[in-house]
Amino acid sequence: MKTILRNFLSTLKRFKLASTLNILGLSVAFAAFIVILMQVSYERGFDKGYPEQVYRVETGDSTRHWSWYSRPAAEVLAEGSPAIKAATFGEPYTSPAFITFEKSGSRVGYREPVQMVSAGDGKVFGYEIVEGTLGAFDDYNKLIIPQSIARKWFGEGSAVGGIVTIENRGSKATREIGAVYKDFPANRSTANAVKMLFDPWHNKDGWGNSNYNLYVTLLPGADPKEVGRQMTEAYKRGEKPDWTEQEKSIILQPLEDVYYDMNADRDFAPKGSKATMNLLLTIALLVIGIAAVNFVNFSTSLTPLRIKSINTQKVLGSPVGTLRAALVGEAVGISLIAFGLALVWVLLLSDTGFNELISGGISFSVYKGVIFLAGGVALAVGLVAGLYPAFYTTSFPPALVLKGSFGMSPKGRKLRTALIGFQFVVSLGLIVAAMFLQMQNNFMRNLDTGYDKDQIAVIDLSDEMSVPERAGTLAGQLKTDANIADVAFASTTIGAGDNYMHWGRKTREGEDVDFECFPVSWNFVQVMGLEVIEGRDFNEEDQTRNGMFLFNQAAIKRFNLTLDDQVEGHNDEMAPIAGVVKDFNYASLRNNIGPMCLYQFGTNPWHNLPVAYVKVKGNPFAAADHIKKTLAKLDPLYPVEITFYDEVFNNLYQKERKTTSLITIFSLLAVVISLVGVFGLVVFETQYRRKEIGVRKVLGATVAEILAMFNKSFIRLVLVCFVVAAPLAWYGVTRWLESFAYRTPVYWWVFALSLVIVLLITLITVTIQSWRAATANPVSSLKTE
Repeated sequence: MKTILRNFLSTLKRFKLASTLNILGLSVAFAAFIVILMQVSYERGFDKGYPEQVYRVETGDSTRHWSWYSRPAAEVLAEGSPAIKAATFGEPYTSPAFITFEKSGSRVGYREPVQMVSAGDGKVFGYEIVEGTLGAFDDYNKLIIPQSIARKWFGEGSAVGGIVTIENRGSKATREIGAVYKDFPANRSTANAVKMLFDPWHNKDGWGNSNYNLYVTLLPGADPKEVGRQMTEAYKRGEKPDWTEQEKSIILQPLEDVYYDMNADRDFAPKGSKATMNLLLTIALLVIGIAAVNFVNFSTSLTPLRIKSINTQKVLGSPVGTLRAALVGEAVGISLIAFGLALVWVLLLSDTGFNELISGGISFSVYKGVIFLAGGVALAVGLVAGLYPAFYTTSFPPALVLKGSFGMSPKGRKLRTALIGFQFVVSLGLIVAAMFLQMQNNFMRNLDTGYDKDQIAVIDLSDEMSVPERAGTLAGQLKTDANIADVAFASTTIGAGDNYMHWGRKTREGEDVDFECFPVSWNFVQVMGLEVIEGRDFNEEDQTRNGMFLFNQAAIKRFNLTLDDQVEGHNDEMAPIAGVVKDFNYASLRNNIGPMCLYQFGTNPWHNLPVAYVKVKGNPFAAADHIKKTLAKLDPLYPVEITFYDEVFNNLYQKERKTTSLITIFSLLAVVISLVGVFGLVVFETQYRRKEIGVRKVLGATVAEILAMFNKSFIRLVLVCFVVAAPLAWYGVTRWLESFAYRTPVYWWVFALSLVIVLLITLITVTIQSWRAATANPVSSLKTE
């Protein structure tokens, strides 16, 4: 043990540059491995932390299915099997609500997400109550709020018993806070929102309002497939108004599988990509692999400098096994030091903007398993990467060493070439992947969506402010500023997500049609710059009619509609089709454009239009200031949030942008680590070929010719590796792009550019490192040999 420690300290002292590069390269690789695994762990752990297995109830088959039910249908299904332990139904989305209450003698207002749920929610999802009791779920007059909101509202004071008023989607209700629950982790589909319970009469007989998701837990030992069959039979035996075509089977899908399920129709649940997760995991392993290869190359490159010392120890009686154990111990020690330094890098990253690129944040306490795994990997890397240099360095007999010919065996050269070739293949592939990820992000951000998203500000209004009379007053006051051209209103922010209100309707001839529906004000088309290609736009007179449609091209084509057709409107009466708008991307570019309509409620609207679209024609900062002042005059308590459409798009593709940034950063890191490996290999080559270089110079070779000699071999190696890497990268990029309905072309020049980048960097690295050997005095080289 003393010999191992002595040799280890001696190596660190004697070979400072090599040891420093090894430790730094390994530490950066381990840090990248830890950070990537934190992101992968977040993805893999999505919806896996509930006390019991939760299932989402779905209808359909393995190819297409949906999870939307009316309240009476959900209640029938919840009682459909004796193996169901608990059940809950609720809205699959949250909506921002304006909430006010008395605080310190004055009334305050907040905008918070609110989700409507049924009484079983607390039992199914295992809420951890930190104040109050779980019994609050049994009283629809009570609210259940997350701890984060409770602290925002009341600080460290008690929240239970507080009386609040909620304005949401045209309704106004006063509720008492009945309980506070501990926030769910970020990788849960259960929203940390104000939970508002359905009253006993809400949609009780609304068979046609399929607005809810149903979740269940089962008794121990219950078979989900059998429970699904029992639920199917129970539903078929009961009454099923407006659902007579329901002949498909009920499926119980584990909630953690929903995250990766791309075959569910109109799914509001958070989504992740297995392909992206696997890509991140692959990059993490490749970075570790590249760093391990560098470790081997650096260790072997020191052989010429260490061989005499090692053979001297042999002559003095040191067993070969002891020498090898000492060399492996050195490698393990360097690897563990690098791991300790990696923890420091990760800790420093947690206090930077890099922390926001990781979905769950960088945290040692949350990802303890990742830290222990990384430590085990560091130990394994030290062992594995230390074995070859240990056996290689101790394999030469002293007589062969004295002849100076021990270093260039064909087998050794092939192994080193294979190792550096692996690094080149990885670098080329990662550069291609990173460039295409960036190009796809830019493609999505810059593609013409079909509407004017420049200089459009979006504002969520309170229910009181969205009443038509007050909305008209707001629009009039906003337009008094020269920086504001016009104001329109809609039911939601178009282009901010992938799922919106869905209507299933009938035409006048009795044909079934289904489409996304966006209730809007009569001037919405003008404000957003949409193009009417047939018929006419809405006009002010349509506000006095009984509903009016503007369908997009996709709907007209799908359902063979004409301007002479009529479609069932919002109050069960037929409404005419005013015109056809040119297709535009109302959802993200992950999806194809489907059938949709812009709808003018006219008289007797279902609800107000709570989203204002403000078209700015001048200074956006002055316009935003005017908007805030105007809203503050009309409703001083309401917290105004102004979002321009560029920010809406940033939020829409936020996950892709973060993933792209991660992959790009770590791809560049892999390239840098690979170049360190090239550096190590060139060191090895120049050490072993000093005599050859000296002879060549004596015979008249120039410095340029010697540099060309070294560079030629690396150019050939890079070209061979490109032939291997290009098809692999093409396959991976093509498969990833298939997840987008609209995608950038796979350009050939990206592959060529990656080759040029790696070639240039390699040539620069080899030239700089070879320069010293090429310019050395040949007499000195021949004398030392």
